[in-house]
Amino acid sequence: MGSTTADSSLASHFTLNTGAQIPAVGFGTWQAAPHEVEKAVEVALKEGYRHIDCAAIYRNENEVGEGIRKSGVPRKDIFITGKLWNSKHAPEDVESALDTSLKDLGTDYVDLYLMHWPCAFRPGDKFFPLQEDGVFDLADIDYVTTYKAMEKLLETGKAKSIGVSNFNIRRLKDLLSRTDVVPATNQVEAHPYLTQPDLLEFCRSKGIILEAYSPLGNNQTGEPRTVDDKLVHEVAKKLNMDPGVVLGSWGVQRGTVVLPKSVTPSRIASNLQVKQIPEAELKQLNSLEKHKRFNFPARWGYDIFDEAGQAAVAKVARDAAEENKAKFTV
Repeated sequence: MGSTTADSSLASHFTLNTGAQIPAVGFGTWQAAPHEVEKAVEVALKEGYRHIDCAAIYRNENEVGEGIRKSGVPRKDIFITGKLWNSKHAPEDVESALDTSLKDLGTDYVDLYLMHWPCAFRPGDKFFPLQEDGVFDLADIDYVTTYKAMEKLLETGKAKSIGVSNFNIRRLKDLLSRTDVVPATNQVEAHPYLTQPDLLEFCRSKGIILEAYSPLGNNQTGEPRTVDDKLVHEVAKKLNMDPGVVLGSWGVQRGTVVLPKSVTPSRIASNLQVKQIPEAELKQLNSLEKHKRFNFPARWGYDIFDEAGQAAVAKVARDAAEENKAKFTV
């Protein structure tokens, strides 16, 4: 499954179903402002990260590329992930979307290219296309059709492996039954508030590595994050570890890639220091499970996780329409 580092006995890498090695701790670039992310990526690579997680929708790939160049770390030593955005799901748009990311990142290939969400938006150059009334303009494009276009990227050498993100078991089963290439990874939100054991087990059974975004929780909703939990802090204190590192270690120990993000140099460095957590503390962290999602864009009007129900998300989509007009202008 993975190779271990001598001092921590946790996997430093996992092996993808392509045979490629993916570093167990990656550097996330989501919610990082362009001027900050360039420096953060440079610092991360100089601190020893060799895995950078990017996406077109983060709208900072230019700066990420600049940070990679300034780090002085050779491209061949870095695992770079890119993601196909919802408005580029039409098969004829897939390769050109990747080409744009490659140009912005300043590289001629990505190590992994993911479908960011199973949900398709109206094709075009707007990241967030809205109907006239402000409701999100979704497109009736089957994610399998999109994925088949992604499979063709493997022949071009522009993507060394492909995968998905935000897919649940039902959609993965559907995808696997109608496509040829098993996704290398499925990148989803995961932390002790949202452990997703069934999804983790299903992915493992199919040779799909689960990658965890928001491994510390996130502050999108303004609620306390997982990393702010009292028990997480108690465990961290007992183990003489940083709370963020405790959560990163928990993720790697259960066989998932973790993608912490920070723009603070000291935090960037410490997030890489994952190590084995004793069984008793692991159980304590697992006990925090409450199926808490920090990231569920219900306003799109698409029941992404099959948890809310189509009628409920359709109502959220309508209720958000007016606010969307001001909020989603790109």
